[in-house]
Amino acid sequence: MTDFDALLKLREEIKAEGIPTLRDETFFLLAEEIARKKPKKILEIGTSYGVSGLAMLLKSDAALTTVEKDERAIFAARKNFRAFGMEKRVTLFAGDADEIVPELSGSYDFILLDGPKGKYFAYYPFLKEVLAAGGELFADNVLLTEYGLKHKERRNRTAHKNMEAFINAVREDEDINARFIDIEDGVLIAEKR
Repeated sequence: MTDFDALLKLREEIKAEGIPTLRDETFFLLAEEIARKKPKKILEIGTSYGVSGLAMLLKSDAALTTVEKDERAIFAARKNFRAFGMEKRVTLFAGDADEIVPELSGSYDFILLDGPKGKYFAYYPFLKEVLAAGGELFADNVLLTEYGLKHKERRNRTAHKNMEAFINAVREDEDINARFIDIEDGVLIAEKR
């Protein structure tokens, strides 16, 4: 069994527990994009149990910086990174992305944005700043079809409004070449010129 096969097994176990993770087509699209882009430095907003981070690490030689605020998820992610021998390639910021994202510095070749959906628009200027020229921002759940099942109506309206603002900001940004992938809950891939 390859490491990626072991990751797929772990992913199925996590899904069976009801833990949020990228959906199937989106997960494999992410793995393909990483293999194609071959980034050296990856930023992930929304670590969860580390499955997406592990997929990106297994498909590249990159170092991963990842952000998560849920203590249970942080514990599980650290355990999973260790189990796959990847802990030395990972910097995990334990805390709220609202506080961490504006403080980010450096440059990243690839950014996976899968954190709080209503915050994508607020995070965008900071993420664009640290995205290297030729780098790619991979934003999941931009259609928010599943999101509406989890929150009260007012919060959903705000999230949808903010997501629409995020999508428009990316599409109208002259420094960005954006494409929308209409699979599952929608993926927006933005490459910085």
